[in-house]
Amino acid sequence: MKYSIRNTIILILTLVLMVGGGWLYIQNRFVSDIQETEEQILELNTELQEVQNSAEMFAQAQANYNEALYVRLNHPKELFLNHSSSNLYNYLQTLNRDLSFTGLNYSLSDSTLQEDHGIINVTIQGEGRYENLANFIYRLEYSRPLIQVNTVQLDNITDLERLENVNFQISLGAYYRRGNWTNYLAELEPSGPLGSILHNPYYPLIHEVPPNVENLPNVDQSRLVVLTGSRAHIIDQTGTLQRLNIGDRVYLGRLTAINLQRGEAVFQLNRGGIRDRVVLTVEQENPQRN
Repeated sequence: MKYSIRNTIILILTLVLMVGGGWLYIQNRFVSDIQETEEQILELNTELQEVQNSAEMFAQAQANYNEALYVRLNHPKELFLNHSSSNLYNYLQTLNRDLSFTGLNYSLSDSTLQEDHGIINVTIQGEGRYENLANFIYRLEYSRPLIQVNTVQLDNITDLERLENVNFQISLGAYYRRGNWTNYLAELEPSGPLGSILHNPYYPLIHEVPPNVENLPNVDQSRLVVLTGSRAHIIDQTGTLQRLNIGDRVYLGRLTAINLQRGEAVFQLNRGGIRDRVVLTVEQENPQRN
């Protein structure tokens, strides 16, 4: 064997022995230290995850605090000065006006007493337009006095003359001062109304067609005879000649348009919630519906 090959083999074996011996020495000498270090790393990772979770919870709590502080500073609440049923009644009457007006009946019961405050329990029953009731409740909740709306019960009305109204019962708790308070007392100013409510969810979409108690012209039983400018001349269901201007009422609707070139009179009707467009022509006695 060549001298160079022999030396190479010797060096490789020596290196293997050194590495293997070193690995065995480390495993036997430091095995407990390695296990302890691994356990410490695992514990530190767990603790790091807990700290990160706590940081996220703190950030959310801080955001909630800032929001509550903003509401408190910009929409401060105040308690009524004392237990006065007449003052509370007058205040509720102040809210129940204009766009928030409804027909109300009040029932005030004994108050719930705490060390520094009391709660006057109030039940309100009545009837009114859904839009007005929504504005009344909005003013209750967003005005300066602290009044808690506990429950609201609503029932729709099927009477054709009052379909836009609802029956309601509201349970309130009005807070007032007891015990020792500071001299601070903000003005118990009422909030303005929310505004127009476009949709009444309690209004029946389809309802009974009202009878023609006013004996208005019934388009379905009438025929168009003459058109002159903005006026339509029809023979109604009783055989009477009726002269209608644009915007005039007919049974279930109004005359909305006249087309002299086509010889048409257009009516928009509401058949118990179903919108119907009816066209009468001078040439035809029967109406056309679109």
